[in-house]
Amino acid sequence: MIIEIKFKTYNTLTKFFFVLVIILSVGFSCRQTDTKHQNNIAGESVHEASARYKLNFMSPQINQVFKTGQAINLQVSAIDSTDQPDSIQFLVDGKRINGVKKTLESATWNTENAKVGEQNIEAVAYYGSNTKGQGNIKVRLVSGTPEIYYTYKIVKAYPHDPSAYTQGLIFSDNYLFEGTGQYGQSTLRKVKLSSGEIMQVYNLPNEVFGEGIATFNDKIIQITWQEQVAFIFDKTSFRLLNKLYYPMKEGWGITFDGTYLIMSDGSANLYFLDKDYFTEVSRLEVCDNHGPVQRLNELEYIEGEVWANVYTTDTIVRINPKTGVITGKIDMSGLLKPEDRTSNVNVLNGIAYNSLTKQIFVTGKNWPKLFEINVFQKRR
Repeated sequence: MIIEIKFKTYNTLTKFFFVLVIILSVGFSCRQTDTKHQNNIAGESVHEASARYKLNFMSPQINQVFKTGQAINLQVSAIDSTDQPDSIQFLVDGKRINGVKKTLESATWNTENAKVGEQNIEAVAYYGSNTKGQGNIKVRLVSGTPEIYYTYKIVKAYPHDPSAYTQGLIFSDNYLFEGTGQYGQSTLRKVKLSSGEIMQVYNLPNEVFGEGIATFNDKIIQITWQEQVAFIFDKTSFRLLNKLYYPMKEGWGITFDGTYLIMSDGSANLYFLDKDYFTEVSRLEVCDNHGPVQRLNELEYIEGEVWANVYTTDTIVRINPKTGVITGKIDMSGLLKPEDRTSNVNVLNGIAYNSLTKQIFVTGKNWPKLFEINVFQKRR
């Protein structure tokens, strides 16, 4: 009898335990389901809020082209017309360009002295709940400045090594410094102006193709075409001091404006680089009245402007380094006479400037002559 009672008691307790486990499991599962459901609702709310507060640009239109100097109307509309923003801010490439607007009324962007090229316009709306709404659009600015066309007059012709595939040219300390290209033939040279005599030379490794050169802080930097490496030399001894690497896939021309090294890569861009670390600080897209100007090659900084050879042409462009606007074009056609053109003669390339005497020197790849020129406005 005693044994039977104990057995019944044990059986009852076992059943109670299993029922309790089932209840707890169901309760935990329900709570998980409720939590997941709540999370799903919250997730949907975030998604809906994101869509709800999105801004659409009514003006300007995507990829619309404007000229500098134009006033551009900026206006957006909110997706949710029932919840209007308290204020709205317009920015161009991250910089505020207009005061805060209290409604969705239009704003005006005055593009006078603005940088040319592709521009990202962003609108940020603010709501009382600290919610933000955003929208953005890309447009393009080209030069609205009337271009000035120039021609030249030869002051004097000097001998030039016809085997020099000229990629970079500078004038410093009464000598020309020249960077030459081609695999297995790339050099850095110090040249006597009057005779074309090579006073000093450094032969770059055969596996690199030398490009433009610039001088700064008693150093000379020479970039390379596709090797993404720049060589830093002592200006006096030509001793190799360092090698620096850069992210641009190609190096074409380089110059120094007193603060930054300015580099071209064959595109319409100019890259402003830290002179010590060769890291990119900023960039400009160069445009004329029609749009971007590609194949910017050898560069020279002259009296606040960047002059650039346009590869495969007889044109040198004068660029405002603050805006990217081409302010002038120099027609250099006919500079090298037919009798001086041999089968090896290549395109115009190489600009040097004597800042003390204001002399301008130009030459080309494998040209037998180098010219001092005066530049003056062309009658059209």
